[in-house]
Amino acid sequence: MNPLRVGARASKMSLMQTAPVLASLAPAVPTILRPFTGAGGDRTKDRAPLESDGVFSDEIEAALVAGEIDVAVHCLKDAPTLDTPGLAMAGFLRRDDIRDCLVTRRPGATLATLPVGATVATASLRRTAALRIHRPDITVRPLRGPVDMRLQALDDPKSGIDALIVAACSMERLGLAHRIAERISPEILCPPLGAAIIAFQTREDDTTTREAIQPLHDPETGIEAAAERLVLLRMGGFCNAPPAGYCTTNSGTDGTTTYTVRAQSFTPDGTTTIDVRRSGSDPAAAAVAASHELARLGATEYATAQSDGLSRHADAGWWRAKAPAPGPRRT
Repeated sequence: MNPLRVGARASKMSLMQTAPVLASLAPAVPTILRPFTGAGGDRTKDRAPLESDGVFSDEIEAALVAGEIDVAVHCLKDAPTLDTPGLAMAGFLRRDDIRDCLVTRRPGATLATLPVGATVATASLRRTAALRIHRPDITVRPLRGPVDMRLQALDDPKSGIDALIVAACSMERLGLAHRIAERISPEILCPPLGAAIIAFQTREDDTTTREAIQPLHDPETGIEAAAERLVLLRMGGFCNAPPAGYCTTNSGTDGTTTYTVRAQSFTPDGTTTIDVRRSGSDPAAAAVAASHELARLGATEYATAQSDGLSRHADAGWWRAKAPAPGPRRT
């Protein structure tokens, strides 16, 4: 049997989340890991902007198309919205915790108890807008890079950073769940579509590889992932650009299953939020209905403002949030 060639980003985060995949595959098929260091989002020089679709997956996808690897391991939220011709998502691990979390230098703090003027680091527009809504009295400083590097910055007293907001699943995969000060409710900080899902991508015609990874696939996560990618496809958006949201699976005592799709969009200044939920027995129909309602309420008009906000956020270096005038929150 030929070894299964697995491609993943070479960051510590990526390698640690890929290691269990290799361990699970190894008893059935020999595996070889190929780490990639030149993805546009990982480079230290000429780093691609976060608003570029495929910023973390372009290099790996090119290798997959060229036949240099057999399967790519992605964080679904970082994967391109549109499938690359000839490639397809072939499976998904069971979803982890979708929440973002607060990591602080001093233990015991929460988002609500951070002192006025505290400096919180994040490069995410989604998180920045939520902070402007819920804690307009703190300072937000853009900080980009692998989670372990951001933690190093937090731990450096000279950095002036008091806290980070990162994905809870990232801290768990790094073995650092003990450093989480608070897991933030999705009602306060809505996660990105595709959050906390590890996805396997293969060539469309590679049935052998698809069969090899099938035992790792979680059907429930696959359904939720498809619904969330449908929202992204209809509304536009990628790793750092809203809409945000998620799909949940609810099993009734009568044996029926209902899917709820939440989708959220907002202006970068945090003054206006559109937050919709649609439920039904058909997850695709719920995703389409949520997307339609977002568009009806003006979410597509926010896209340009969000793009402009990304540029201003990146150029500013840091900003002190000012309490915004109360704006509508549509549900």
